[in-house]
Amino acid sequence: MSAPIKLLFLHGYTQSGPSFHAKTRALEKTVLKALPTGSSLHFPTAPHPLQPSDLPGGPRAPSTVPSDNWAWWRRNDTTGVYAGLDETWVFLSAYLTTHGPFDGCIGFSQGGALAALLTSLLERSRPIPPSFTTTHPPFKFSVSYSGFRLSDGVYYDPPIATPTLHFLGSLDTVVDEERSMQLVQACVDGTRHVVFHPGGHYLPAGRQYVGVLVGFVRECVGLGSAGEGGKVVGGGADLPF
Repeated sequence: MSAPIKLLFLHGYTQSGPSFHAKTRALEKTVLKALPTGSSLHFPTAPHPLQPSDLPGGPRAPSTVPSDNWAWWRRNDTTGVYAGLDETWVFLSAYLTTHGPFDGCIGFSQGGALAALLTSLLERSRPIPPSFTTTHPPFKFSVSYSGFRLSDGVYYDPPIATPTLHFLGSLDTVVDEERSMQLVQACVDGTRHVVFHPGGHYLPAGRQYVGVLVGFVRECVGLGSAGEGGKVVGGGADLPF
């Protein structure tokens, strides 16, 4: 009998672990059905609470009203500094040590960008921030939905070698295709795969896209592909699961 699989899910900017979990219930059901009994998905909440003034479009409620909007970091558009990233590394180091080990990581938007950063650091082939203290082993795979590349190139030199799967929406107006492709190109050619879907800034729930995710996860954890897959485009060729 195959051992249970643990997957780490990282939410996007202005979300939380519980809200991201609620939005991915259907995906969770399909993924767990395709994995060994006892497998689990984990949805931590980022350590930085956002105020109404931090939200897109400005204040939506009085600042005294608690919100369920969180971030893994805030980018200063003037200086380019990613404020709060060290605190995120402290938080994730503790989370990985306490709840891991995880077989792979799946992230959306800012969480998709973070999934790549975390995958990069766990490879331990580039400088490690002092705040990143976990001894967690490398992931077997990483998945980014609407992810993007940070301007700090230290995380991508050398390119990320862990198998990665990237979902890009052709109508995404929050993270455009160019930004997502910069992240794709920061991964090793031959281990990176790209799926384009005709939607916007969300996780595509169509059977063919979920099938690709399930096939990719199963392949990476050594279970072999199963069920109806889709077409993954990467490394200059179509890779069906």
